[in-house]
Amino acid sequence: MSLKPRLLVTRFEPHASLLTSQLNSIGCFAIAQPLLTVNSMSDSSMVSSITSGDFDIIIAISGNAVKFANQQMSDDWPDATYVAVGQSTRKQLMDVTGQPVLCPESRFDSEGVLALDALKQINSKRILIICGKGGRDLLEMKLAERGAIVDLFQVYKRIKIDLNGHELVNNWQQGAINGVIISSIEILSQLFTLVPSKDVKWLLGLTLYVPSQRVANHAYKLGAQHVVLLPSLKTEEVTEFFNLGNGHSV
Repeated sequence: MSLKPRLLVTRFEPHASLLTSQLNSIGCFAIAQPLLTVNSMSDSSMVSSITSGDFDIIIAISGNAVKFANQQMSDDWPDATYVAVGQSTRKQLMDVTGQPVLCPESRFDSEGVLALDALKQINSKRILIICGKGGRDLLEMKLAERGAIVDLFQVYKRIKIDLNGHELVNNWQQGAINGVIISSIEILSQLFTLVPSKDVKWLLGLTLYVPSQRVANHAYKLGAQHVVLLPSLKTEEVTEFFNLGNGHSV
C-alpha cells in the first residue's frame, strides 16, 4: 500500500502558498518552501522597440515574464502574433494584451512551442522572446535556425533565497515529507544544493513531482529514484491530481 503524499511545495511565491492552501483543504498535507525568488529587470529601449511594433511574433516564457514585462509596457502592447508556453501564461498574456494568444495543446515547453504551425515558416520574421535572465536557450537557437531574427526581453532574474539547509531538512523529516513539487530545473538544482550531504540519500528517496519530461530526466541524472509527471502547474489541476490519488513514476 502506497503512502499518502506529504508534500513540500518549492514553487515561487505566491504560487507555493496558494497551492499549499488548496492541497491542505483536500486533506493532503503540504508545506510551502520557495527556494528561489525573482527580481525585475528593466530595459526602456526594448520597451520602445516593442511599442513601435518592431516585432512580428512575441513569445512569453512564463507568468513572471508576462507580469514583469507588463509593468514596463503599462498595457501598451502592439498588434502582433502572441505565443505563450503554457496555458496559465496564455491567459495572463491575453489579459494584458487583449489579443488572441497561441499555445501548445499538450507539451508546454520550448519543444511544444516550436511545433506550432505559426513558428514553422518564419524566415526573416522578427521574433521577441520575453523571459528571465539565464534561462534555456533552445527556443532562441531553433527559431534563428529557421531564419528568424530573434531578440530577448529579459525582464527578471532568479535569486537564491538564503536558507538554512540543515534546519529545513530536519523540519521536513519531522513532518514526514515524502514528496516534493518542483516546477523547474533551476529549483530542482537549488534543492539538491540546499540539502546537506548527509541527507542526500533521504532526498533521493522522495517522490519528485515535475511538470515535464525534461525536468524528470534531469532529476534522474541527479540520482532521484521516483519521479512523477504532473498534468499541469495550475493550482486547481495539481490539487485535482492529488485528490484523485495519482502518483506513478515515469
